[in-house]
Amino acid sequence: MTTAVVIVLVAAGIVTLAVLHRRARRAEGAQRWALFADVVPLLDGARLRGERGGYPVLTGDLDGQPVTLRAIVESVALRKLPVLWVEVVVHRALAVPGTLNVLLRPTGTEFFSPDAGFTHELTPPAGAPRPVRVSCAGPGRAPSPGVLAPATGLLGEPETKELGIGRGGLRVVLRVAEAEQASYRTTRRVVFGRPRLRPEALTRAVAVLTEVGDGVEAPLEARP
Repeated sequence: MTTAVVIVLVAAGIVTLAVLHRRARRAEGAQRWALFADVVPLLDGARLRGERGGYPVLTGDLDGQPVTLRAIVESVALRKLPVLWVEVVVHRALAVPGTLNVLLRPTGTEFFSPDAGFTHELTPPAGAPRPVRVSCAGPGRAPSPGVLAPATGLLGEPETKELGIGRGGLRVVLRVAEAEQASYRTTRRVVFGRPRLRPEALTRAVAVLTEVGDGVEAPLEARP
């Protein structure tokens, strides 16, 4: 085999790999964009925004409640497979003195959580699973943990990571998928397959957050 033929074969191989890589990236981007595909029909005025290569942000109204859904990829913890979380926010003005935050199974690596900024720890309400940290900014600067009673069941589910109540509304963080072990262990590549937020997971979360919000005195003005 001549040198020229070898060069041609190598060049062809490089081009083929580049094409396959681009196709894989496009397919991965399409899978990310489809994260909320199953719940979009549930929302009135649903709107997806974001860049095609990443995860979208979904906004709209569910059962009359304005909601926002965001994807969170957690891959900072050592010896732990990356996790794909979805944050569900119900926008609603609440007459509370500050934010009450509930972080389940805390590890200290939850970069998406406001917990690290809350120095005052509260006693978890009855029925809340352990380990858990219930916190706020300071004494008297959050509603009583008793308002969490309607959320006891949701907090006890393994998919639930965090729940918060504040002046601007309520939020919950849910686990959607865990990275494929083979790809991550061998190449450190984070692959979630074809993750989808389940419609029943969203409707249940919003229903619980709505019930919690109904238990908190709300001001007359509309949402911020």
